[in-house]
Amino acid sequence: MANLVSVGSSVPSNGNAPFEVNVTDTPVRLAAFGINVPNSPNRVFLNATIGVQATILNPTLVFQVVRNNSEVIATIREQVIATLNQIQNVSFNAVDTNAPPGYHGYSVTVAVEGLLADAVVTGPVIFSGESYTF
Repeated sequence: MANLVSVGSSVPSNGNAPFEVNVTDTPVRLAAFGINVPNSPNRVFLNATIGVQATILNPTLVFQVVRNNSEVIATIREQVIATLNQIQNVSFNAVDTNAPPGYHGYSVTVAVEGLLADAVVTGPVIFSGESYTF
């Protein structure tokens, strides 16, 4: 039986207030939070919803979920196929399985793949997670 140990979240933008982050080929951190991870066996379930907008062509965005600013937990590639200047919400989930016990920081970053595309994160930016022991 799973037992909930800790919950964390970061909501830099709920989509109601102006928010704009230009996305380039250099990863930019969009959101981060800390969470307590129990002894193994454990799981950390991570969820993100991010509003993006293509400004040139149909860019492919590379989202990464990172633990402690160094270990990549998941990489998600998403092509923004919305009409120019139309907002598209990208949602994804990741699971960090048997993470080292202790307090860890989780973050989500984004970068554009390729040189001939451009995008803007417009919001919402919602990143959350829960840690469980089994």
